Amino acid sequence: MGALKVAGMFVVGVSLALTGCGDDSASSTDDETVREIAGVAELAANAYASVGPEGLYDYLAPEVTKGCSKDGLAAALAEADVPDGFRRLAGVDFDGKEAHARVVQLFSEGERESEWVLVPVSAGGWRLVDLPGLESCRN
Repeated sequence: MGALKVAGMFVVGVSLALTGCGDDSASSTDDETVREIAGVAELAANAYASVGPEGLYDYLAPEVTKGCSKDGLAAALAEADVPDGFRRLAGVDFDGKEAHARVVQLFSEGERESEWVLVPVSAGGWRLVDLPGLESCRN
């Protein structure tokens, strides 16, 4: 019984020590932001895989949709291979308000990584302002 109490005190002590070490609010804010960006990237990539380029439209930032219609987006990405789905977010680098996300998508021949640029929007969340092929969708 004495050994059990000592073991229990050790577990509690280690737990408290780890809690104190991981309590960095700036880091947790960054982690939350990256999780939000990963969520949007996954939803957008899977929408693209499901219905083609038009699936990305709801994930575009308002400043992009002002100059790019759904038909314009379809035309701009018409020559691009449609992915089979989202694989993972390989990383995010921040440049001012922009998040440069390295998105890995699945294709029939394997995985491909590309850079998607997202910005925070006033309604909350993140939306796309750039990805390969989008630059030609400016009506």
